[in-house]
Amino acid sequence: GLAYNPLPFKEKDVSCCPKFTAPLVDRSVVAGYPTAISCAVRGHPKPKITWMKNSMVIGEDPKYLMQNKQGVLTLNIRKPGLFDSGRYSCRAVNDLGQDEVECRVEVR
Repeated sequence: GLAYNPLPFKEKDVSCCPKFTAPLVDRSVVAGYPTAISCAVRGHPKPKITWMKNSMVIGEDPKYLMQNKQGVLTLNIRKPGLFDSGRYSCRAVNDLGQDEVECRVEVR
């Protein structure tokens, strides 16, 4: 007989709370050389992403470039100085919940 198939199952339509699938990794970098930290997140609806340094939200700062490509999140630090050392975290939030990852960046 025919298999009963009411609707094709599309995984992306299933609502789920944000979950980081790849964490941030600690970095040690040389001052003045561009660097980047990245992680990966999934969630539906698409989570809102917030980057923080030492628990302070990184706003529209020309030093930083934030990218989100299909859930791969990257924070580029253009010309890190010694004062850019610290704890960096990335938070993802949607209607169902939130998740957060963090790492240390040491500039020397």
